[in-house]
Formats: sequence, C-alpha cells, structure tokens
Amino acid sequence: MLPKSKIERKYCKKHNIEYDSHVMTIGENTIVQPCPKCKSVEELKKAEMKQTVQHKIHQKQLSEKLRRSGIPPRYTTRTFENFSCKTQLQIKALEMAKLYSNNIVKNMNEGAGLILSGKPGTGKTHLACAIGCEYMTKGSVIFTTVSKMIRQIRSSYRSDSKKTEQDMINQFRNIDLLIIDEIGIQKGTDSEEYLLFEVINERYSYFKSTILISNLNAQNIAQLIGERAMDRMKEGGGRFIVFDWDSYRPKVLNDVNLPSLDNAKYC
Repeated sequence: MLPKSKIERKYCKKHNIEYDSHVMTIGENTIVQPCPKCKSVEELKKAEMKQTVQHKIHQKQLSEKLRRSGIPPRYTTRTFENFSCKTQLQIKALEMAKLYSNNIVKNMNEGAGLILSGKPGTGKTHLACAIGCEYMTKGSVIFTTVSKMIRQIRSSYRSDSKKTEQDMINQFRNIDLLIIDEIGIQKGTDSEEYLLFEVINERYSYFKSTILISNLNAQNIAQLIGERAMDRMKEGGGRFIVFDWDSYRPKVLNDVNLPSLDNAKYC
C-alpha cells in the first residue's frame, strides 16, 4: 500500500501556535509532523545527549591514555595551575614550561627537547607531568625513569626474547612525547650512555619531543648523556629550565603540622 500525504493546519498546545503539518498515512498508521518549536527542542535534546556521550567517550580515552602513560599516580593531578610560584625564578620556570607545552601541542612534528634541572623536590616532575597531561589530547605520552627504560631495552638480550634491541628502542622512539626521569641516577656506564643516546637520537631523527628530568647541572648532564645527545636536545626549539630554589617538601610537612623526622619514632 502506497503512503498518502497531505498538508494540514495543526495546533500545538504546548507552544500555543498553529502551523502547517506534513501528515503521512501508511495503512492504519498516521505520522504527524510536530510543530517547529517541538522539533527544535527534540533536536537540541538529541544534540546534548550526543555531546554527553562523546564527552564520556573522550574522558574514558583520556583516562586510558593516562593509565598507559606511566605517569605516577601522585602526579596525575599536577597542572600548571596548581604549581606553586612564590619567586620570579619559579614564575619564569612555569612560563617556560607553558611555552614549551604550547609549542609541542601546536607543532607536533618539531621534535623539541626539554631538560628540567635542579634540586630534588623543586617541582621538576610536577611540570613535566603537567606538560604530559596537556599533550595527551594531541598524542601518546610515556613517563619512565632512565633505569627502567634501560632495563626494558636490555630485556631483549635474553635468549627467550622475541624482540631485538632495536625493536625495544623503536618502542620508545614511536611515542609522541617521552618523559625520562632520574637522569644521573643510573651508573653512567658506556653501555647505558649508548642506549640513552640511541633513544634520544632515534627520537630526534623522527621529530619526536623528549623531556629529561635530572638533579644534575647542565655540565654534568652533558658529561653523562654525551655531547651528541645534548646537541640533539637543543634542536627544534629545545629548552633548559633550571630549578634553582629549595625543596617544597619541608614546607609541605610544616603546612600540615606533621612531626619532623628529628622527633619521629620509628617502628
């Protein structure tokens, strides 16, 4: 049976308006076109529902990226906004970190390097993870320590390994943003320097951004990772931020009125 259609004048009680409705009859079923305002409200509800679903999917994807990133749970809530700035040096460090973050988000294929250098507890890891969390909307992020990275690469040396050393280096090469913490904690052997250089060099060759975190100064970092690796980190708008102030951690302890370690009882 062919559908029949006609235009009828209808009245919408809800919106108190008359309108021309397209009425279609198919057998015993009649479909009446709703008033324009009802239609707009329904379309708006559908759009909002779709946006809500997309937001939930996006948040789930970000949560999964965060889980896979290796960023320590303590640092997953670190942002630029909650980085404590009380001196001009701290303000400058924050501004430089923001500028670096903005640049690598806008220019994904520049491969800019960043080195965060300074005393323990001064906020280096905080800013590195803030950059990492910002970048997750753009690409993949991995946070690791240099010792863990070297152990993972060396796992390819086992007789039962199905991956080669180059396979493991490629895994670190292919990450869009790689954050390597604790530069200087490793033994500093020729083998370790070679592996660290290989990762940095591969990433440099593929225009991938790398962040190094260290308690060492610039001269000692260069001695540890090698001048060639240091040069790679400078390319593509690379930056070096010095965290030249005292640790936040004693201040945090005082703020929450915890007992000092001098008076603490051990059990």
